[in-house]
Amino acid sequence: MAHAAVVSLMHTLEQILQHPNLHLNLFKQQEIDCLFKKLKSLRDFLEKYSQNSSEHVLSVEIKIRDAAYCAEDAIESHICNTVLSQSGSHGQESSLQHLLPVLPISGSDPLTDFQKIIKEFDSIMEEVVKIADLQNKITEINTLVEDSMKITEGIGPSGHFLPSRPESSGQSTTVGFEEDLKQVRDRLCNGSSGLQIIPIVGMGGVGKTTLARNVYDDSYVAYHFHIHAWVTLSPQYHKKKILLSLLNHFVVLTGEIRKESDEKLAGRLYKSLKGRKYLIVIDDIWSTTVWDSMKLLFPNDNIGSRIIMTTRMTDVAGHASLSTIHHQMRFLNEEQSWNLFRERVFGQENCPPELEDIGRKIAKNCQGLPLSIVVIAGLLSNVGKARDEWERVAENLSTFIAEKDSQCSEVLNLSFKHLPTHLKACFLYMGVFPENYEIPVSRLVKLWVAEGFLKPKKPKHFDEVAEEYLMELISRNLILVCRKGSNGKIKSCGIHDLLRELCVRIAHKEKFFCVKSKYLHFGPEEATFMRRLSIHDDASYSPSEEDVTVQSMSRVRSFIYSGWDETQLHSFYYFGCLLLRVLDMIGLELTKFPDEILQLVNLRYIAITCLGKIPPAITLLRNLQTLIVEEPWGIAMELPDEIFNMPQLRHIIISRAFLPPVFSIPFPDSDKHFILENLETLSMVQDLGMTKHVLEKMPNVKKLGIHYNTNIWHVYDVHLQKLKTLKIVFDSPTNSTFLRSITSAPRLKKITLERGRIGWEDMTIFGSLPNLEVLKLHEFAFIGPAWVPIDGEFPKIKFLLIWETDLEHWRADKAHFPSLEHLILWKCSKLVAIPLGIGEIATLEIIEIDYSSPSAVMSAEDILNDQQSQGNEGLRVLFHPTKAKINPLKFGLWQDDSGVIHLPKRKLDMSKQGASPTIQNVESSQLPVTTAVMKVHLHCDGCIQKIRKIVAKTAGYGEMKIDKQKDLVSVTGAMDMKALAETLKKHLKKEVEILPPKKEGEGSDKGKGDGGEEVGGNKGKDGGGKGKDGGGEEGGGGENHSHVYTPYPALQMFSDDNPNACSVM
Repeated sequence: MAHAAVVSLMHTLEQILQHPNLHLNLFKQQEIDCLFKKLKSLRDFLEKYSQNSSEHVLSVEIKIRDAAYCAEDAIESHICNTVLSQSGSHGQESSLQHLLPVLPISGSDPLTDFQKIIKEFDSIMEEVVKIADLQNKITEINTLVEDSMKITEGIGPSGHFLPSRPESSGQSTTVGFEEDLKQVRDRLCNGSSGLQIIPIVGMGGVGKTTLARNVYDDSYVAYHFHIHAWVTLSPQYHKKKILLSLLNHFVVLTGEIRKESDEKLAGRLYKSLKGRKYLIVIDDIWSTTVWDSMKLLFPNDNIGSRIIMTTRMTDVAGHASLSTIHHQMRFLNEEQSWNLFRERVFGQENCPPELEDIGRKIAKNCQGLPLSIVVIAGLLSNVGKARDEWERVAENLSTFIAEKDSQCSEVLNLSFKHLPTHLKACFLYMGVFPENYEIPVSRLVKLWVAEGFLKPKKPKHFDEVAEEYLMELISRNLILVCRKGSNGKIKSCGIHDLLRELCVRIAHKEKFFCVKSKYLHFGPEEATFMRRLSIHDDASYSPSEEDVTVQSMSRVRSFIYSGWDETQLHSFYYFGCLLLRVLDMIGLELTKFPDEILQLVNLRYIAITCLGKIPPAITLLRNLQTLIVEEPWGIAMELPDEIFNMPQLRHIIISRAFLPPVFSIPFPDSDKHFILENLETLSMVQDLGMTKHVLEKMPNVKKLGIHYNTNIWHVYDVHLQKLKTLKIVFDSPTNSTFLRSITSAPRLKKITLERGRIGWEDMTIFGSLPNLEVLKLHEFAFIGPAWVPIDGEFPKIKFLLIWETDLEHWRADKAHFPSLEHLILWKCSKLVAIPLGIGEIATLEIIEIDYSSPSAVMSAEDILNDQQSQGNEGLRVLFHPTKAKINPLKFGLWQDDSGVIHLPKRKLDMSKQGASPTIQNVESSQLPVTTAVMKVHLHCDGCIQKIRKIVAKTAGYGEMKIDKQKDLVSVTGAMDMKALAETLKKHLKKEVEILPPKKEGEGSDKGKGDGGEEVGGNKGKDGGGKGKDGGGEEGGGGENHSHVYTPYPALQMFSDDNPNACSVM
């Protein structure tokens, strides 16, 4: 991780130069510039030789990494100690400051330490120059050797080129690939007569080569083509070997032919293929450059020739086949995984009944990756058929495979080795999250930026660079897309467990991070050298772990905690990380904003859950970029005035926050001290008044969330020029004039409106916005019996969600929403019909609707039938049960972009899905939905809040009603009610009794009952809060739709705006 260490140190030096408080610049600018130039040279060296695995290069990489780490430790330690000492002298010392240790740096002054750092890098630079010279000489020698090989090269015993046919590995089974085989075979033997390239794309081990081999050996395919050839590439492309390997299929390779130049061999190959209908398989191609050097070898005689290429790189596939779509390999579903596993372990025999359940679990835990299934089946075949052994394997499958099978690790490690050096740190970082963790992209981007290992690409901002890096990793099939948002962008991502295991192992070796979980542990001596610590929710704790002392944690830059607030996590874990940049522990509920955090003056990212207020001393955190604070009860907290002394702040995300009074106070044009020019996200703000004095303090905000709890509306005549995303929650009905003034920012692309109760005739407010692409209307945002859009409105809208309204008649056609792609109607119980003309919109792909209005459902079916009769097979309609609010959760937490925490949905297997039917009824495959009424003494509001929180976090939670007067809690969901009762009993420390269901005829309480309180699982009445009681993305609080689970849902179910998915701003 030398490149990441160097880039991070360069960022640190740049921050020193840019810091406005010159008294903190403890080092001479001339020396900083000198070191910066050396680091730039080292960075360039590392990028140039990133694929070089020679001993000399690897050795110097370790030296560069360790030197960069030590230099950063020394520099930041001096700065932190100075900041803390000066804060104390200015009266900002906290009551805990005397408990904090002095950072471990040498006794010499900063300038002396800096000179030592420069000398260390001078020494490394000398070694780098020697290595570069040596590598240049090696390149010259290799060139001479290649020239000599043109005269003498033959096929030696070790094989100078790759086999002419795919070698059998015993893994050519078609289990799970039957449909893929049919599709590829059809593309080979049918279609146009011109030469076609058919790329097969997917991550390592997903079965690309196996599929290609089965197609290549297929008798029908063999009959269809005159000649065939197979060549396997590697990341190190050698043109002569490839040419000889291909020619070996068509001619006898004499000594004279082997001596020919590359140009003559290429001409000979071209002539061999000319006029003949050929099938070429190019296995495992890694770059567009390689394809560009090969494509002219293959003539196009318009006689139906085909080329199959397998690759892990989506961009390579797109580059090679501009006119045809590539064949994306899918993960196997559960049944396919089980069939492959069973065949591999038992052959033609039956699986013993006592092993079938555990066998199915093992197959499922392979997450649909054929390589994983084949490897684990082979290993289990050797260990025997003892159930206890199988259970041990199932418990920690990825680690077992990594430890026992080097071939599997080698296949996956190849992807990492071939990564450009600037992507390696980002990829390894995926290992800090637990297995099967769905990672919000917004959170991941903020973390990558805060970590400091992104190489700048001016004029792009670091957020844009991070998003580019993410797309590169997705293109390489290393990161999986879990969900897409309403704007079409990737909302959350994940990584296969085997790749995650690879990340953890490499990162530990490189001192990049270490993980503490049920199966992974670290000791004080390991923590001493690690830059990042990640603690998972299944980690166990013991008193002896306090041996991880303050001193042993002094070099840690990131502390990421993925766990419950019930877990015993002690402050000493982050208390001693005084150089910390990232503190992400949103799952741990704190009684107040910790004083210890205020001493971590190097922090760039904070995500915590706490009560109380944010202290004024927050201004000590001068480098802070992201501040996420979740208030567990949704109570608005006031931001301190000092927040304006933090110019680096880019994202302020609070459950509900009051802006300080200074926000509304004008100041002279010459005084720009209180302008947060870098602020891009502000959410969720209480009763924001958009006056000139307010807006000039945050001129560059792009995402804004506001909660209005007022009956007084003022018209605003100033607007945020860069605002793109706006979410507004109203507690009282508003008026159209106010709404028009507050939503008229010229660049608005996405609006979420909740509880505004505006008449449909005022929808022109949104229809006239020229750039609006996403519109979400929640909980009677608009009301009235009829909506008649005006021609020319909504020219760019792609996504429309209407969730809960009294609308009866919607009169619209294709002219009103010409760009609409996705329509969701949820809880529109009075809607008579969806306009038939909606189906005529050329861009429309998906309609989703629940069963709350039978006539509207029938109209959706009519639209589908009408479109299918016209030949439109692209439209899909999804029907959802109105009361199906099921969360398919297991363990751990899921945190959305705003810091709101939820249990994870475990949707990595979404990418395993096959072709989805046009109409889908989305229902739970988990436990049946039931309702239980529990008798529990509701002593106070605190008891009720605690019950809300525990129930909302429980897997399968749907909705809840609380009757305080009768001491009754009614819970509906697909959940184990007995287990829930035991959990409540444990945490409340009082008796919890499940009452028997009422017999038929006894009647039932309706509505809320006397003094009853309905607590929906998705309404978020407070507009904030946590879990299912509120929260949202960067827009702040709001609804959180529960998730309907289907084993392999259609792609549109990835949408965060689906009624059955967490909504975001």
